Amino acid sequence: MILYGIIILFFVVLFSVTNAVFAAPAFGFAPWLGVAGIAADTALVIAVDGIFAFIIRRLPERWFSYKKRFFNVSKKEKVFYEKIGVRKWKDRIPELGRFTNFSKSKVERPNDNEYLERYMLEACYGEIIHIVTIFTGYLIIFAFPLRYAFLFGVPVATVNAILNVLPTFVLRYNFYKMKILHARNELIKSRSETGKPLDIAG
Repeated sequence: MILYGIIILFFVVLFSVTNAVFAAPAFGFAPWLGVAGIAADTALVIAVDGIFAFIIRRLPERWFSYKKRFFNVSKKEKVFYEKIGVRKWKDRIPELGRFTNFSKSKVERPNDNEYLERYMLEACYGEIIHIVTIFTGYLIIFAFPLRYAFLFGVPVATVNAILNVLPTFVLRYNFYKMKILHARNELIKSRSETGKPLDIAG
């Protein structure tokens, strides 16, 4: 949360100063309005994200099953996340599982498939929430006359979009590992029930 707070504050200051110094004279409004517009849109985009997250989290669980093809993560996709350094920064991305009383910051019970299925369910909800809010954040451009869209709404919504893309990458990267753990546990359970030797490596 601290990292995201710093990023948001940095861009709020950057956009505010830019509007006050350059946009205000060009568009003929008071410098303080350039600052107020950025502040208002920042608060508004957070509210929009919250509203859509609230709505999506209350949709039927069957829509967010880990078995659905949409949520599958290929090995190539996993490699892509590793190439962009996800391992180095994933732990700095805010984990919002506390809002549903299920933290995904670490895997508490890797050998428990009931736990893993709940983990993947929450990950699927989170993924859709972040994907949707990447786009719905741009609704804030209608908060002010559209001639000011590139002064207020567009820059704020674009930062919001980037801050939603990153946790989407983290969720999908972790989801790949959860599916492997889940399949491994199922294999162990199956072989245990049939009396076959447990060759975990195979």
